[in-house]
Amino acid sequence: MTYKRLVICTVLGLVAGVLCYLGGKYAAGIGFTTFAAVATVANRGFIGFAIGISRWRIPWFLHGIIIGILGTLPAALYGLEPNALQGFIMFLIFGGVWGFLIELFALLFGAKMK
Repeated sequence: MTYKRLVICTVLGLVAGVLCYLGGKYAAGIGFTTFAAVATVANRGFIGFAIGISRWRIPWFLHGIIIGILGTLPAALYGLEPNALQGFIMFLIFGGVWGFLIELFALLFGAKMK
């Protein structure tokens, strides 16, 4: 892990959290409470942090996807209610997508895994 990678991935995670919140609120019409908005940004920030500190030796695209899904799992479980399996699955899918994008942009900004 390098300091540069940690900072870039964490910042990208926070940006992803803000974009996730804005997309959910304005594109999908989800009514966020203040707690849910902060939790969404924090969750994506955590994913970025986890990607930044990870030294897991797997292909970069799998690295982002797997950490994104694993990092999103606790938040997705919180929202799992009866008859809400679709929301649970979508939350996990978007966690993987954001994890992939964080890893991709980290590589584009020159913060490869070492």
